[in-house]
Amino acid sequence: MKRYIGIFLITGIGFASCQNEETEKVQKEVVKEKEVAVEIEKVETSNEPLPIESTGILASNAEIDLSFKTPGIIEFIGVKEGQTVRKGQLLASLNQLEIKSTVSKAKAALEKAERDLLRIKNLYADSVVTLENLQDAETAYDLAKSDWNVAVFNEKHSQIYAPENGKILRKYAETNELTGVGIPVIHFASTKTDQIIRIGVADRQVVQLELNDKAEVTFDAYPEKTFEAKVAEIAEAADPQTGVFEVELVVLNKGKALRNGFIGKVKIFPSQEASFLKIPIDAIVEADNKAALIFQPDVNKQKANEVFVKPLFISDQYILVSQKENVDLDYVVTAGAAYLKDGMRIKVAEKKGENLAVN
Repeated sequence: MKRYIGIFLITGIGFASCQNEETEKVQKEVVKEKEVAVEIEKVETSNEPLPIESTGILASNAEIDLSFKTPGIIEFIGVKEGQTVRKGQLLASLNQLEIKSTVSKAKAALEKAERDLLRIKNLYADSVVTLENLQDAETAYDLAKSDWNVAVFNEKHSQIYAPENGKILRKYAETNELTGVGIPVIHFASTKTDQIIRIGVADRQVVQLELNDKAEVTFDAYPEKTFEAKVAEIAEAADPQTGVFEVELVVLNKGKALRNGFIGKVKIFPSQEASFLKIPIDAIVEADNKAALIFQPDVNKQKANEVFVKPLFISDQYILVSQKENVDLDYVVTAGAAYLKDGMRIKVAEKKGENLAVN
């Protein structure tokens, strides 16, 4: 009896499975027979440059850290952050007591070496001392002169002067602080040179760029204004840490006070000619980071076929895709696309606003 029950159950399961497959088949056929009222739109070809967008930080083309050549106690800092300075203006200096003592000591040693050399030369002329004695005196004089040159050089660089007209961006130290050799004291930016903004772009973007390509930059500080810019430098190699290529743009400022450190949104327009297909944003049914699903009517405009495209640029009105990869894309379904499945029958509406429900 159990044996017959098992056979009956297996037979019933098999029958139910076949019935489900048949039902699914019938449902698919029904879907294909459904007709959806849709609107279609012709895909336009665009030769406009595809913008490359990124963000960067505004800076001066010549920014340097100013420091002292010798260690010591800072005696004077005569500037504030944001202050404009002129070329040659004294910005900061160390306490000069020890430095001037070193210079005086070196000068005294040089004067003594000079006297000794003169005396040895006179004695050598009278054959009182040997040539070796004269050479030793000459060497001592040369060493003393070198020590004096070093002391004078260090004295000169115990004070910081503005290398050219510019602005003080930051102070790293204050008066009476002890500082070391080469430790930055003041961050200086030249106002003589252009302001620049550096961004990073991917490898597929950097190959589209050329020097002097036009660009636009916007800053949150001036949301209503767009600043013109141009590509000034393009890196030949990617940053080993980030994997992106650095692009430097010169910002063409006209009358606005732009401060270094502003974060700018950059949009570059490559000059290289390329052809793109402009697809209305209403045609997109679903999308992710890699592809977007749209529907394309067949030749007779009676059925809709699903097509996956790779957006290169997305705006609030359209997307751009490569014409090379989508040469057969002539029309796309806009209104009614959300109701479609691959292979469904469609009825192209004569005007917008027609009922788009499934018949």
